[in-house]
Amino acid sequence: MTVENNELIRLKEILQESQMACEDFGLNSLQSTVRSIGSFAEQNRYIDFAVLGQFKVGKSAFLNSLTGKALLPMGSIPVTSVITRLRFGPRERTWVTFLNNSMREIKIEDIEQYVSETGNSENHKQVLLVDIETPLLADIKETRLVDTPGIGSVWRHNTETTTGWFPETGGVLFLISAERPISEGELSLLQEVYRYSPEITMVITKTDLSSEEKLKEIESFTAEVIKRTFDRDFPILRYSALQNTGYYNRQIKNIFQPLTLNRDQVFARILRHKKRNLVESIISYLDIAYQASLKADLERSQVKKVILGEHLNFGFVRRELLLIINSYKEKTRESIREYLATFSSDIESRLTKEYDEAFASWQGNLYQITRQFEDWLKQSLGEQLREIMLEEEKTFELLKAVQKHLAFYLRSFRERLSSNLERVLGIKMKPENWDIALNKIRNPDISISRSFDFHLDMLWFLFPMIIFRNVFRKFFKKQIPKEVEKNLHRLTSGLTQRTNREMDQLMSQSLAYMNEELQVMERLLSENQENSEYILGRMNKIKDIFKTI
Repeated sequence: MTVENNELIRLKEILQESQMACEDFGLNSLQSTVRSIGSFAEQNRYIDFAVLGQFKVGKSAFLNSLTGKALLPMGSIPVTSVITRLRFGPRERTWVTFLNNSMREIKIEDIEQYVSETGNSENHKQVLLVDIETPLLADIKETRLVDTPGIGSVWRHNTETTTGWFPETGGVLFLISAERPISEGELSLLQEVYRYSPEITMVITKTDLSSEEKLKEIESFTAEVIKRTFDRDFPILRYSALQNTGYYNRQIKNIFQPLTLNRDQVFARILRHKKRNLVESIISYLDIAYQASLKADLERSQVKKVILGEHLNFGFVRRELLLIINSYKEKTRESIREYLATFSSDIESRLTKEYDEAFASWQGNLYQITRQFEDWLKQSLGEQLREIMLEEEKTFELLKAVQKHLAFYLRSFRERLSSNLERVLGIKMKPENWDIALNKIRNPDISISRSFDFHLDMLWFLFPMIIFRNVFRKFFKKQIPKEVEKNLHRLTSGLTQRTNREMDQLMSQSLAYMNEELQVMERLLSENQENSEYILGRMNKIKDIFKTI
C-alpha cells in the first residue's frame, strides 16, 4: 500500500523546489532534512515508531516488555549506541547493516556485540542499524518499532545517532520516568521531534515506583506543559514492566490500530506534517531575502548593520562564550577531585581485603611475587576505577551545566536576531532548536609504580621467601594506599583535561551554529532589487505546490 500517485508527485515536486532553494540561497542546515524526508517518502512499507527519551529512562526494557521477550540488551549504564528496529516476521531473525551497505545475519544472543556501548564502543564496528524480525509483533504488522540511543548521555555519537534519525520518524512513543516530572531537556527534545511527526504519545514508565496521587500529579503537569508548548494535546499513557504489564501492553498497541485500518491516510498525514515544517522554514528564510531585496542599496546596507549589530557580531559572541566556558573550567579540577576523593577509603578497603586473599596464592621467589603483586594491583585497581567511571556522573554533571548554559545562549542569540529582523523588516523567524551534543570522554589509563625504588627484587636470591615472606607481605600491603591516591590524582588530572577539552568542543559547536546562521543572514540580506521578482516567484511556487497537497 502506498500514498496515492498524484500526492507523491506533488511531494516530489516540493522536495525538488526545496532542494533548489537550499542550494541557491545557501540554506545548508536544511539540506539534510530535505534528503531525509525524501527517503521517508520512498520507504513507506512500514511506519516507524521511534521510542525516544533521555538516557536511562528504560527504552530497551520497555520494548522487551512490550514484545514479551528480552530481545534487546539492558544495563545500568546507557547500552544502546546504534539504531535498532523491530518488526514482524514469520520467524526470529536478526541482521546488521553496516555503513558500507553490507549486511550480516547474526544470532539474537550476539546483538549486544553490535548495539551496546560495551560491545561496540563509539560504533567502531561501523554499524548503520540492526533489524530484528519476530513473530511476537504479529498484531502490529504495519509498524516497525525503533530503539534509539538515549539523548543527554555523555556520549555525543549516541545523541547524533538519535537526532539524525528524527526526519525518518513516523510516530513517537516518548518515554518519561515516573521518578520525576518532564524536564526542560525532554521538552526541547519533544519540540525538535515534533517538526517531523505529529503522532506523539507520551508514556510514563516505572509507574510501579510511584503512588496513584503522584502519578496523577505527573500526568496533569505533563498535559499542562504540552498544551502550553504545542497548543494541542498528546495522549499520555502509563507503563510498568513489573505490574499490570499485560494491560499496559494492550493500551500501547491500541495506538497502532488506526495504522492497520487507515494506513495510507496516516502515512500521508505524517508526510504532510514533515513537508509543512520544511516549507515554513524555507519560506521564513526566503522572506528575509525578499524583504531585504526591496531596499535600496544604501538602505539595505544600513539594514544589515542594524540587524547584524554589535551584539550579534561574531567577535563579540566569541568573547562572551569564552567568558562562559572559562568560568566553568575554573571549577572543573576541584569538583572532580572532591568527587573522586569520596571513593578513596572504599577502594582501599576492598583492595586490602582482596590482597590478603590473593597473596596467599602467590608462589615463587621475591622477583616473581613482586611481578604478581604489580599485575594484581594494576588489574584490581583498574577494575575499581573503571567501576567508578561506569557510574561516574561528575563530568556529566559539569558538562550538562555547560551544555544547558550554551543552549540558553543560542536561544537568546536567535531571539535577538529574530527581534532585529522583526523590528527592521517586519519578519519573525521560525523558531529552531540547535542541538549541542557531547562527546564520549575516554577514561585515563591506570599506572602502577614499581614496588621498589631500586631493583631489590633482582637480588631475590638474598631474600629466601620461606624466611622473608611475611615481611614482604606487609611491605606490599603498604603500597596500596599510595597507589590508590596516585591513580585517583591521575584520574582527576585526566578527567579535568578531557572535560575542559570537551567544554571547548561545546563552545566550538555553538560558534559553528551561530557563524553559519550569520553567514546565511549576510547572504540573504545582500539580495538586491534585481532579484526581488525571482525570490518572490520561488516563494510562491513552493507555497502553490504545497497548497495542492
